[in-house]
Amino acid sequence: MRLSQKILVVYSFCLLIFVTGCFKGSGGFGRGNASPFADADAAVDKNAENLMSLSIGMTKGQVSNLAGVANYLEGYDWGSVWFYKIRKGGNEGTLSDKDVEKKYMPVVFDNTDRVMGYGSKFYDQTLSDLGTGQF
Repeated sequence: MRLSQKILVVYSFCLLIFVTGCFKGSGGFGRGNASPFADADAAVDKNAENLMSLSIGMTKGQVSNLAGVANYLEGYDWGSVWFYKIRKGGNEGTLSDKDVEKKYMPVVFDNTDRVMGYGSKFYDQTLSDLGTGQF
């Protein structure tokens, strides 16, 4: 066997081992059998659990320590709103879609960065009372 043929055989063998390792199990690329959405669902469970300890008057720092980084934010001239995902499900659609909006819990802060209230009803009532003048 010539040297070039030996190199080709060794290269082919190494490539076969690499490809087999990458697609081990049904998950592909080393995921094993875990669902690619398992981490996201675990984060949603953790958000819901942590937000049970939320209380009026908490600072943004306390909320951040409690629940981590919000999924998205809104700023207003009267304060701000942090949204945390609390329901499992796909992320299809836009944030203006009411079905997608139901998967998030708003935490409403006043202009002193303290929690005024939380939940969709409180958020909607605050927007109605104080306006939606975003900065």
